[in-house]
Formats: sequence, C-alpha cells, structure tokens
Amino acid sequence: MFGTTLILGGAIVLAMSLFAPTAVERGYGQVKAAVNDVAAEVQLPSVRLGAEGGTTELDACDGSFIEMASYRNTVGVPAVYAAHNNCGGDVVLNWEIGTQFEVEGQPGTFEVVDVRNTAKHWETTEALVGLQGDFALQSCFYGEDRMQFVGIRPVAG
Repeated sequence: MFGTTLILGGAIVLAMSLFAPTAVERGYGQVKAAVNDVAAEVQLPSVRLGAEGGTTELDACDGSFIEMASYRNTVGVPAVYAAHNNCGGDVVLNWEIGTQFEVEGQPGTFEVVDVRNTAKHWETTEALVGLQGDFALQSCFYGEDRMQFVGIRPVAG
C-alpha cells in the first residue's frame, strides 16, 4: 500500500511539472524560502560578493552574487549584485527591512535598509533610482515574473 501511495504521489508531481511548471516552481520557492528562514534563526545568513560581470558570469552559477555591470551607470542606483534563485540568490527573497546577515570576507554585520520588487522583464534601471543602501542584492522569485532588490548597509556599531 505504501509503495502504491509513493508511486501515485510521484505521478502527481510529474504531471504537475509537465502541465503546471510555474506552479511547481513557485511552490518549490515557497518551501525553499521557509527553509532559509528556519536556518536564519540558528545562524545569520551569509552571502559572497563576486566579480563584476554580466549574464555570462551570472549564469556560471558559482554561488556568489555578481556585480552587474549593466546597473553601474545609472545615477541614484547603488552597485547591484545578482544571483539566480537556484544558485544561492534565493536567500534574499524573504528578506525585509531590518534583516541582518554577513558578507563573506568582510567584517561586521550588514542590514537590509530598502526593498524593491520589480517586473523581471521590460523593466528599466530607472525603477531602482533612489534605492537606499551602499549596495544592493538581487534575485528573481521562483515561478513569477518578479525580482527583488534589497538595499544594504553595514550595521553601525
């Protein structure tokens, strides 16, 4: 009986993946975000800032947030570091103002001071003008046409 239940459950997940992949991806993202939240209760989250680059470096998926050259020349927008959600970027998706974390290789604690959600496509960098923080981290939501930018500053202390 248990084996039949497992096979049936697997068939349902497979069917959902084929016929409603966005819903499955969104559900996976919600579960992953919940896991990240629980882990953050035990230890401050940590991110690694990587080299400057573009989509090639971003797609290399090395676990770091890549400094996106495409945002560099927009006045009023801090340096933006991005990572795909499935490459460690999803850690920022539940962050809100006041969330604290560490940056590998940098002393002290950092804090989210601003949050912006934008469309994933057909959005210009102008939507980020005025984003607060010394730099920003960005990742896309699972199964949605949205991405999140969080403005970051070191915690004074």
